Amino acid sequence: MIGVVVDVDDTIVNTQRRIRAVWQHVLGKELDLDAVESLSSRQILERFGGSNEDTWTRFWSVLLCSNKAGIKFLRFDEPIPFAAEVLKSWSERCLLVYLTGRPENMRDLTLTQFERFGFPTRNARLVMFGEKDWESFVSVESVVEVRTRVFSDVANDCDVVRVVDDTPRFFSVYKKFTVPDRVGFLRMKRFVPKDYFDYGATRVVENWRQLQGDVSTLTNITPHDDASQP
Repeated sequence: MIGVVVDVDDTIVNTQRRIRAVWQHVLGKELDLDAVESLSSRQILERFGGSNEDTWTRFWSVLLCSNKAGIKFLRFDEPIPFAAEVLKSWSERCLLVYLTGRPENMRDLTLTQFERFGFPTRNARLVMFGEKDWESFVSVESVVEVRTRVFSDVANDCDVVRVVDDTPRFFSVYKKFTVPDRVGFLRMKRFVPKDYFDYGATRVVENWRQLQGDVSTLTNITPHDDASQP
C-alpha cells in the first residue's frame, strides 16, 4: 500500500497563535507573535521565563491538553491555506497518514479540528505520540529518536513515498527510511531551505499551493528509490 505522511502542527495547522496564548498564560506576560514564530520553545523559556523548569513542564501540559486548561486555546489554531484541498486529492490516490507529536489524549480534539478545517479522514490514519513516547522524550531520548520509533511503525505498514514536514531535523529520519520524496514545508521566520536540505529533504516549498499539481505523480514514485541520489 502506498502512503503519504504529513506532519500536523505548523505543516497543515498553524499553531503559532495558540503557542503564544499558552506562553502568555503560563508566564503571565504579553509576548509578541513575531518572537514566538522566530524562536524555539526552549529559547522562549530562556528569554522570557528564566529557564524555569516548572514553567517548562506547565507549558507543555497546557499546550498538549493534559492540563484541561489547554483545550480552550485550541480555538487559536488555523488551517494553513490550500492544505485541505491538496490532502483531499492525495487521499483519493493513497493512504494519508497524519503523523503528529500530539499525544493520544488529544485524538478526539484533533479529529474534531480536522473536520472543522476540512481535512480528509477517509482513507486516512492519525498516528500520535503515546504517553510513553512523551515520557521518553522528556526523560531520556531526543524528540528525533522518538520520531524515528514512531515513524518506523508507519513505514512497516505501508510504502511511504512522500512526507511533508516543517521540522528540518526530522528529515534525517525520513532519509534513513529512504522515503523518495521528502518535502520540507518552510517556516520562513525560523529556517532557510538549506536547513532542510542539510538534514535530507529532497525539496522545499513555501506553501501548499506549490503541491497542488503533485497528485498525479504519487503513483509514479518508486518506493525506497531515494530521490536525493543520482
